[in-house]
Amino acid sequence: MKYLLLMGVALTACQTTQNDLVANEAPASAIVSEADAMGEPEAWGTFAGYFTEDTHALSPVLVGTAKIKAGQQIHPPHRHADEEYLMVTRGRGYWSLNGVETPAAEGDILFARAWDYHGVRAAEDSPLEFVVFKYSGRGVSVPTDPDPTLPNEQTD
Repeated sequence: MKYLLLMGVALTACQTTQNDLVANEAPASAIVSEADAMGEPEAWGTFAGYFTEDTHALSPVLVGTAKIKAGQQIHPPHRHADEEYLMVTRGRGYWSLNGVETPAAEGDILFARAWDYHGVRAAEDSPLEFVVFKYSGRGVSVPTDPDPTLPNEQTD
């Protein structure tokens, strides 16, 4: 009898009621072509911003791809309150993570937590392509900046 009572409590606790539901604030589901996402060419290469609208759970959001020319980078290593994943999909280069540089190769993924300096640049003899997923949770407190006196872009 205790088992049945506990099961009933567990099932009741897991049920969602109409009062628990909220409107889905995400944009419509979509498939975006590279042509539709592609931005203007830059001296370092090109960036395609596929998804930049906030979703039901994430704000802000950036999902995109970059094609970096050999020896170039989009910008110097930088930091921000958002979390970020970068995945090298083609070529090779160098990761920068909190001032330490390591080789970057196809299939490697970097995770940068909030406020950690991070970046990627193409090797001198190889272009590099990567996918980026950058986001913060909607309604989640921004992590405290451990040193607000630091610049957002890393300087030499």
